[in-house]
Amino acid sequence: MDTHPELEMPGSPLLSEMIREEILDGEFTEPLSDDTEVFETPNFQGKEEEEVGEDGGEVNMLKRPTSPCPSEDEPASKKRSNEVDKLWKNVHDNPNDFQAWTLLLQHIDQVSDLESGREAYDGFFERYPYCYGYWKKYADLERRKGTKETTCKVFNRGLEAIRLSVDLWLHYMEYITSQFPDNEAFVRQEFERAVDTCGLEFKSDKLWEAYIAWESTGKRWKNVTLLYERILATPTSKYMQHWQKFQEHVKKHLPSEIVGVDEFLSLRREVLAELNRSDIETPDEAPPGVEAAPGDEQVGTNVDEETKALQKSIIAARQKIHDTNVIEVKALWSYEDAIKRPYFHVKPLEKSQLTAWRNYLDYEIKQMNAARIRVLFERCLIACAFYEEFWMRYVRYLEEAGAGEEEIRSVYQRACIIHLRERFRPHLSWAAFEEEKGNSDRSLEILEDIQARVPGSLEAWMQAAGVERRRNNLGAAKEIFSRCLQQCQDREDKNAHSHVSLKFARFQSFFCSDPDKAVEILKEAHEYNKENGNVLLALVDQALICQPPKFQEAIQALKEGVENCQQPGNRLMFAHRLFHFMSECGQDSNSVSEGLRVLRQVQMEMRQMDSAMAEMETASNTSKQGEVAGGGIAVVESRREKRSNQEKSSPPMNGTTNSTNQSMVANYQGYQQSGYGGYNQGYTHGYGASHYQGWGYPTQQGGYGYGQQGWGTYGNYYGQR
Repeated sequence: MDTHPELEMPGSPLLSEMIREEILDGEFTEPLSDDTEVFETPNFQGKEEEEVGEDGGEVNMLKRPTSPCPSEDEPASKKRSNEVDKLWKNVHDNPNDFQAWTLLLQHIDQVSDLESGREAYDGFFERYPYCYGYWKKYADLERRKGTKETTCKVFNRGLEAIRLSVDLWLHYMEYITSQFPDNEAFVRQEFERAVDTCGLEFKSDKLWEAYIAWESTGKRWKNVTLLYERILATPTSKYMQHWQKFQEHVKKHLPSEIVGVDEFLSLRREVLAELNRSDIETPDEAPPGVEAAPGDEQVGTNVDEETKALQKSIIAARQKIHDTNVIEVKALWSYEDAIKRPYFHVKPLEKSQLTAWRNYLDYEIKQMNAARIRVLFERCLIACAFYEEFWMRYVRYLEEAGAGEEEIRSVYQRACIIHLRERFRPHLSWAAFEEEKGNSDRSLEILEDIQARVPGSLEAWMQAAGVERRRNNLGAAKEIFSRCLQQCQDREDKNAHSHVSLKFARFQSFFCSDPDKAVEILKEAHEYNKENGNVLLALVDQALICQPPKFQEAIQALKEGVENCQQPGNRLMFAHRLFHFMSECGQDSNSVSEGLRVLRQVQMEMRQMDSAMAEMETASNTSKQGEVAGGGIAVVESRREKRSNQEKSSPPMNGTTNSTNQSMVANYQGYQQSGYGGYNQGYTHGYGASHYQGWGYPTQQGGYGYGQQGWGTYGNYYGQR
């Protein structure tokens, strides 16, 4: 399609000149006064400043006669203002309240005030741009109260926000065809823009039909044929209806009127050969453009026969296109039929709908049709706007497909700025993307934004520290770590504080060459949260990587773990490691016996817990049996009814059992399930052992062993029971 950049946006100079000419030609019913100012083309990329007249219209657009409001209307006006203020207050109090926004917009539609409407709709679309119905209402408000140019601007904002809205495109094209009936080139260009944007949408049939109807109104039959050729090759829901209408179109008109000259002549030669008339001398025809004299016309029967044969050939030439399309539609039909809510709504989708979109995307990606894949992703994101998995999948697809930087950035912007404002994972991914492209400052801005929205997002803090470190701004990285630790203390989040301290200590040791500061950070973290075994293991690691190794500090850290860990499994793990470490690295003659004594003490406590649990079970069973025996037949019958013929099972623990013993038993049960190496499971803040890896720190130096069964070079030995 030939494009005309000067016609791309309704704010272009050419379109502005078109509107200006219509105004000067008297298209508007009101007469122009002497002081009327002809408007200038506004900048559609920015927010223009406009003067507003008493009637709500722009003074610099077109002055209209107005009369002052009667004094008796002032109370009603004030009442309307109070109602608007109340509705606005509800919105400001909770900007995420969709119903509060809709109530405000309903009131705005009733009062039909342009400036109030603009303010309300603009605020609404900052959060919910996929609500195409409200874009239509906004455009209708501008159509009633504003100008052609402001109306086109609203339409184009909406079409940019929700590109695959067939209804919004139809509404826009109805407006364009009614306002610019004599500008065929511009109307056709906008129709082309519409079908190029969402013509691959499975339910775009009405848009194609509107385009065909507009060309048919102008009796441009060859253009109609070309449009049918395109829609016949496009999988849509009404594919059979298009095929039938195409055949009707061919049969209604002469072949020379609906196809190009080259195709017509080629088909005619074939038809004449089939009719065995190629060697028959035909009567002399009048010159082109001159009607034949009466009596010189060809025989009607022959002409009709040739015309029907040509029409049949024209249809047959498109039969293969249609047949191929039928196969594609049938392949898509089951996926389309599974989509029950293709539009945007704030209510969550059912799991079956999410599965349907996943399956549909899987299928289209396997077909490797880039245009259709992009259209399906855009459709999916309308219905699944609040589900980050689809946004991130779209980004991954674009990256793998080699899409341009701006296209990928556009997806990130729509996801993070509009729909997923408080989801930190898309923000982290966007920040990493910007850093990769050399935009470190922009990356930090994104991370700061999500830190403000989700204060508990430790990943954002850690990634920001990594950005500063990678650009060798170590002072800024230290400041980020310190601020994050302070925030963890303010929230009294001990697990998060330990996690950040581990990162900060690593940073000081590896990148600032300050192991003493690293030890200081870890000791402070241990004092703040004595139950976190990871910090103690990091202290052990820090002691071992020194030259010479500080064995005594490592032993002290392991002893701290035995003494302070509340979980039995963690205590047993530290006892085993202490014994093995003292056996191999202890400096005193009593090292082995001391380590063995600690281990045996912990093992004895574990056996005592075994006995306590067994006694509790026995007592519970005895109590249950005695209760049944002494309760009589009525009690037995009652309990039988409650059991509903279910098999007898071990009764629950007696409710009068000491709560401390219950806690010990529960802890011990956890120990039995996870083993003594399960200390990582005690850290439940959302960062598993695997999460401690991959932050860009060097791995060749060993690192802390808090994510492993051992530490450094002792992993295979000290991790054994």
